[in-house]
This record gives sequence, structure tokens and C-alpha cells, in this order.
Amino acid sequence: MKKLLALSISIATLYPTLALADVQDLITAINTGKATVDVRLRSERVSDDALAHESNAETMRTVLSYKTADYQGFTGFLQFEDVTNFGHENYNTTIGTKTTYAAIADPSLTQVNQAFIEAYGAKVGRQKIVYDNARFIGDVGWRQNDQTFDAVSYTNKVLVPSTTFSLAYVNKINNIVGKIIPVTAPLVNVRYSKVGSNYGVNVSGFYYGIEYDGTAIANATVADSFQDLGMRVDGTVGDFLYDVSFAQQSSYADGTTAKAPDADYHDIQLGYTFGPVTLKAQQEVLEAGFKTPLATLHAFNGWADRFLNTPAKGLEDTNIKLLAKYWGMNFVLAAHEFKADTDGTKFGQEIDVSVAKNINKNFSVLVKAAQYSGESSAPTAALKNDLKKTWLQLAYKF
Repeated sequence: MKKLLALSISIATLYPTLALADVQDLITAINTGKATVDVRLRSERVSDDALAHESNAETMRTVLSYKTADYQGFTGFLQFEDVTNFGHENYNTTIGTKTTYAAIADPSLTQVNQAFIEAYGAKVGRQKIVYDNARFIGDVGWRQNDQTFDAVSYTNKVLVPSTTFSLAYVNKINNIVGKIIPVTAPLVNVRYSKVGSNYGVNVSGFYYGIEYDGTAIANATVADSFQDLGMRVDGTVGDFLYDVSFAQQSSYADGTTAKAPDADYHDIQLGYTFGPVTLKAQQEVLEAGFKTPLATLHAFNGWADRFLNTPAKGLEDTNIKLLAKYWGMNFVLAAHEFKADTDGTKFGQEIDVSVAKNINKNFSVLVKAAQYSGESSAPTAALKNDLKKTWLQLAYKF
């Protein structure tokens, strides 16, 4: 009894010291974290034959980030983002009234872009979530404002060798124009990777369920709720490249077949690398009604963004891409032909080209253009009309 009393007194005496040490360690973790600044200045021009006015946007994206040092396995991350328009807002931000101008989805705004606590593979808070090639779940990194998610997520890379388990439960989508979309969204992605002496292979299986809560924001209502089940296999064999995906979509929770019909998606990409040059051929098909609203859409179906929504007859995108690295620069040239999946109706063609140069580890320059040429057989006025976009971008990180 005396020994127990003595031990209790010793612990009680020591506890304030231990508590003080913990507080000091926490303060040290906060004070010794890492801060970064990311500035991206962009000039964008859009000419759409369907609209009366050409759009011009000069915007600057400034991102301030801070990540704490480790504290007993925990880290914190906080990121502020500001998008400023330097000229007259002569463009359609998609949330304003200038609907006679072409769309450039970069409204001026200031917000908390990310804010989360991370520990042992789990993240809680506002965060980016990107799975695979961002065809279904992405951060829309091309636009000046990221798409982020209020979520609890978990990643495990050690439970099974060569396999990454990614799980998330999302309750809000923070989209690229600053709107908050309430959802109930369980996301599951399992990815296996294997690298051999002359090959590499990745196999992903995924399930994404998106249930909207009925708030009519960004045209998303309860009836639009949907789910995707699919897989992707990509890799290399020597200089040969391949990428194959398939997914099935159906209504979910209170979703209706009218708003979220049963539809399939498939994508086949084949390529070959010739030294500094890579040639790729792709056919991507979205059946009528198939939708990917949480994707990084700009990366797919042409940079002109004519097909952010799947046409009523579905979409078949057949394209060839040429990627090259010369003189310290990255070149991309792509040619697309767009058709209806259901009956082969021609929508149009598109040519995309870009040149990017890293001046040093902090500073980069990008010049980029897209030209969509519509066909008279296209079913809507928007798809019939030509569209041209050009970009000049300077980015600096420190």
C-alpha cells in the first residue's frame, strides 16, 4: 500500500512536467513546419462562334501553404488560395451574368483551399483527392481554383505488398467556382503495382457512390445521384505503353434512371516511345447518360472543353497524341475526332498543342492552344460552332 501511494505521488509530481514537455513538443512542431508559396499568372483567350463576345481573362492564383512538423505521428496542413482578376472581367465565370461571353471558369475568390490533420494514413478535413488518372475523381488542377473535398480519407500501402488501399467518405464538394455541394459519397480505390526488369503494370479496382442531398447547386439534385464500378489496367512492356479502363454507372440512393441511367464507359490507349518522342492512340467512349462530374475534365476529350457534359447520344473520342522532349522543353500535339456513340453522328474535330519549359526548379512557362471545329451534322448549336482557346502561363514556386 505504501509503495502504491509513493508511486501515485511520484506520477502526480511528474505529470505537470510531462504535460509541459508535450506542449513544448507541439509548439516546436508548429514552429518548425514548412511554408510554401505558389504563384500562377495566366492570360486566357476564348473565341466561340456561338457567342457574341470574345472572352479575355488575366488572372493570378496565389497559394500559401503551411505544413507542421511531425508531432507524435500527427501533422497539420493549412492552405489559403486567392484568385485575382487583373483586367476587366470580360468573360463568363459560369456563376455571373455575362452569358454572352465564352466561359472561363476562374472567378475571383479568396478561400481556405485545404485544411486537414493527418496521422497514420488518415486525413480529416478539407483536402484534395485524386484517384488514378483523375478520370472519375480529381482536383481539376488546370483551373485557377482547385476542386477539394470535405472528407475523412485513409490510405494504406503496407497491408498487402505492392497494393495501395484508398478509402474516403466525402460530405462536401468544394467546386472550382467556389460553390459548396453537400453529398454523401463513399469512395474506394484499390491499386496494385508491379515493376519488373522490362515491364511495369498497375491494376486498379474502384467504387464511387455520389449521393446528392437535394440542394440544387451546380445542377445536382437527389435524382442525379449515381455510382460507378470499374477497373483500370495501365503499364509498359519495354517501350510499348498501354492503358485500358472500363466502368459501369447506375443510379444510387434516391437517384433516378432518367437522371442517372445505366451506362458504360471504356477507354483504350496504346503507345510507343521512340527515345524523346512518344506516340499514343486512344479511343474513349462514354455511353449516353454517363457522367463524370468530379473528374479533372480538362484533361479529357480535348482542351477546348466542348464535352464537359456527355452529349445526349453519347461520345466517342478517337485521338492521336504526340509527346516530345527537346531542348529542355515539353511538346504536346493532339488531334481528336468526336462522334456520337449511338449512331456515329459526327460532332467535330479538334487540334491541341502546348509547349512547356522549366526555366529552373522554381519558374516555368507554358504556351497552349486548342481549336475545335464543329460539323454541320452535330445535334446542337454549341457543337456545330467553332471554338478557339489560347493560354500563356507563368508559374513560380518558392
